[in-house]
Amino acid sequence: MIAAAALGLRHTLRSRVWRLVPLVALVATGGCFATRGDVRIVQSDISSLRAEILKNQLEQRDALTQTMRMLQVASDSLSKVSARTVSIQGDVRGEMRAIREQMLQVQTLLGQSQATIARLRSEIESRSSAPVAVPPAGTVPPVAPPTSGRTTLPAVDSAAARAPGPNQLYSDGRDQLTRGSSATARIYFQELLTNYPTSDYAPDAQFWIAESFAKEKNLPAADAAYAAVVSAHPTSAKAPTALYKRAQLVLQRGNTSQAKQLLEQVIARYPRSDEAELAAEQLKTLR
Repeated sequence: MIAAAALGLRHTLRSRVWRLVPLVALVATGGCFATRGDVRIVQSDISSLRAEILKNQLEQRDALTQTMRMLQVASDSLSKVSARTVSIQGDVRGEMRAIREQMLQVQTLLGQSQATIARLRSEIESRSSAPVAVPPAGTVPPVAPPTSGRTTLPAVDSAAARAPGPNQLYSDGRDQLTRGSSATARIYFQELLTNYPTSDYAPDAQFWIAESFAKEKNLPAADAAYAAVVSAHPTSAKAPTALYKRAQLVLQRGNTSQAKQLLEQVIARYPRSDEAELAAEQLKTLR
């Protein structure tokens, strides 16, 4: 719009100047040839030219003002769109983080269900593994006389029957932890780690020891127990969760730099885990 107005003004000036050239030439070469009528015409043309120049300047100023207003409106709209985009991205990140936290809770509930299954399995194992006295080959076991129609059960080794296996210890510890008896639960888990250090339940037992300390708000002990999960069982399913929770504990204690290091370790050592995604999202807020 401004370019078109400037082009029109240039064309008008050029045509008016060429109209004035003959009259100016006459005045310059000999004023006697120019009459008063010619001078009035020149003055009239000059006045008209000034009026048109002023009009064109006003039109250009109005066009420039309108253009500036349009640019300001576009800039405001762009700022609003940018702010809305940032807000939507923040909402999406928050929702994704909440979903991942819920997935961790679901995994914990699944672990509780597995503990219940393990307890039932241990009860079945304890019932089926009770030793029965078997007579030596070639001998006939003595027949006890009937006593009031009752039968006598075979003798069972009481020490073997009382010795709990890893399944029983783990399920008992989980039951105590669910009831809120953290100290008692740790006794079962610690006995499992002592008697069955290579059991499949060992990583989970160490993890729940850390959880019991965390429930008691004993952060230093919980931190050490989580670290033991990662150091003693680095390839277990509980290792990334323990490392991520350790970062949360360190962050609660106000050590942001160490928390960042632990979160970066989660991403580096367990890149495909859900905890790695949570760690990446949290690092964005800590930087």
